[in-house]
Amino acid sequence: MMRVAARFIPYPLGTMEVMVEFDKAKYQARKLPHPPLLHWVLNPGIAFNELVLGQRIPKLMLIDKTSDAPLVERQYVPCPQCHALNDARLWSKGNAFGHWFGYVCPACDAQIPCLWNFTSLIILALTFPIWIGFRQSAEKRWLTKEKTRLPDRASDEIPEAKQISWLKMGLGFGVMMFSVMTLPKVFLHQLSADLIALQTAIWLVTGVLFGLMMKWFLGCKR
Repeated sequence: MMRVAARFIPYPLGTMEVMVEFDKAKYQARKLPHPPLLHWVLNPGIAFNELVLGQRIPKLMLIDKTSDAPLVERQYVPCPQCHALNDARLWSKGNAFGHWFGYVCPACDAQIPCLWNFTSLIILALTFPIWIGFRQSAEKRWLTKEKTRLPDRASDEIPEAKQISWLKMGLGFGVMMFSVMTLPKVFLHQLSADLIALQTAIWLVTGVLFGLMMKWFLGCKR
């Protein structure tokens, strides 16, 4: 298991900036305002991924820039607690969802800080009286379950990269955005049939373009 030196730097509103000391000749830090991370924070549709699906991404990832492997195979998530450098593919495939409170380091069980989408934060703020009473107990149960999601926790083995269907990813994104941005207006009878068809086409094209962008981003060598 690789190790890096890390520490927390506190910021207002209880947020944390992850500061990591690493070999800059070997790794490149990926954090805000990197475009894909900025998209995650600003896109309102991502709130569904975070609050419903429990999909999160870490505040900081390190990219091995000395390797010629595809990007998805060169991403590492540092743990600020034990300094382990975890392969990002540990949180892919069947372990990509259900991380409502963030990531848990498989080496020491510490929580790894993750980004929050702005819309998610607004929704959480508005619904604060509803969930605050059982947040602590829910997080405790979640943490207990989270520790069992990587059964071979002492192993340094990492999963093989999975071929990603960019079309499926893009269409899924388009359907999600249509559901969030258009369906409420349909239920309120605020759109005509022509406008519904137009927005369906727009989100379909947007989804395909998003899938193409992710295909390029995840498959690029550098």
